[in-house]
Amino acid sequence: MGEAEPKDGSSTSFQQTLEGVRAQVGTTVADAQAQLDGALQTVAGFARQGLGLIGGGVREAYNAAADVAEAGTAYANHGLDQLKAVEDATVAEIRRGLDVVHANPYVSYPLLATGGMLLLPGTRRLLYRATLGRLRSVDNILKGSEGKVEGLRVKMGDFSSEAKKLQERLAVAEDEYVRGRQKLKATRQELQRLASVVAKSERQAAGVLEDLRSIKKADKATQLRAEAASQVSSLRAQRTALQSYIYRIASKDI
Repeated sequence: MGEAEPKDGSSTSFQQTLEGVRAQVGTTVADAQAQLDGALQTVAGFARQGLGLIGGGVREAYNAAADVAEAGTAYANHGLDQLKAVEDATVAEIRRGLDVVHANPYVSYPLLATGGMLLLPGTRRLLYRATLGRLRSVDNILKGSEGKVEGLRVKMGDFSSEAKKLQERLAVAEDEYVRGRQKLKATRQELQRLASVVAKSERQAAGVLEDLRSIKKADKATQLRAEAASQVSSLRAQRTALQSYIYRIASKDI
């Protein structure tokens, strides 16, 4: 019994130590939770401030875009008004000119004819030679003529080479054309010969068909009559096709 007291004292001391540790841990956890809550509140504040700044920027951008769109619409409307005014003025001037022409035909028609003649390049060239062309010096005329002659010499060389190539192509094309006409002519003669033979066979088949039509009660005559009618139809179609080919060649003056 004397040894139980120290044991109880040790147990009490251990419990006190354990409770102290628990209290310290609880205090530490509470402090950590408080710090975490403070940090979360700080972050939330920063987030709210950031969202506020973003929202303000978006509103400012939207307002600026709306102002630009409104200004663009105003400029567009102003441009359309100016275009309409110019169009109305142009139409009015055209109408006024037509009224003047209609009211003064003896003056307007000669002026229109003169203006039309001035639009022609030959008329302008003659007018230039008769007026400003006389003011040119001899040296300027010689220099201009020399340059033009040199340019024409170069062009004439190009023209000659190109004409030679085209002449060779013309000779080849003519040979092919002659050979083609000869082939078409021979083909036309063959088609005419074949069409004549087909027409003769068609007449023979038609004669056989007429002979068979006079026989009424024979079964074999009925079968032969059907076959002869089919042959007549086929030969007629062949003759029509051959005649169309012949006409196609004849339309080319061959």
